[in-house]
Amino acid sequence: MFKLTPKEQKLVLLLVCLLVLGIVLRFALPAEGESSEILLNGEMKRNGEDAEVPKEEVPEEKELIIIHITGAVREPGVYILEEGARVYEAVEKAGGQTDDADLEMINLAEPLYDGQPVYVPRKSDRDPSQPPGGIFQGGLRQGKEGRININSANKSQLETLPGIGAVKAQNIIDYREKNGPFKSVDDLLKVTGIGEKTLESLGDLITIY
Repeated sequence: MFKLTPKEQKLVLLLVCLLVLGIVLRFALPAEGESSEILLNGEMKRNGEDAEVPKEEVPEEKELIIIHITGAVREPGVYILEEGARVYEAVEKAGGQTDDADLEMINLAEPLYDGQPVYVPRKSDRDPSQPPGGIFQGGLRQGKEGRININSANKSQLETLPGIGAVKAQNIIDYREKNGPFKSVDDLLKVTGIGEKTLESLGDLITIY
């Protein structure tokens, strides 16, 4: 019988071990040109490219505004809406219009601003001499005889008054937000930029009611 020397036996054993190791490595490692890496979230990174990890979309938070709605609505009161809301959304928030509401007299698509008073007119509020929308604009009550109510008019409405531009209109809004509603039209003299001549030119165009 052929007998190997101790040195030959060690060499054969070494060759067998190398062969077994080669087989194990062949099946354990990825194919040539392919590399993989396990990420913390269990996704794989192959061929040097990161696998796309889905990111949770966080909804953008919108600013909130507070409005006070009265008139021909089922649940008048103070409500919180998202910035950019329209008059019709305020009406819906207040339970919808009542049967005597006259929605032709307001602009339901008018955007709202923080602190805005919204009045939904009733059919009894209509002045036969005024066209639809002539008394109430954007849900804001203009007052008797179509006058602009300086306690509720928005900036664009105030700018329609003679001598009241964008700056003075904003000054009026800033004043009433800081000091509360005007108690008389003469209180306009307390607003920066408005003097006796400007107040006189407004005449019967404004009201506080």
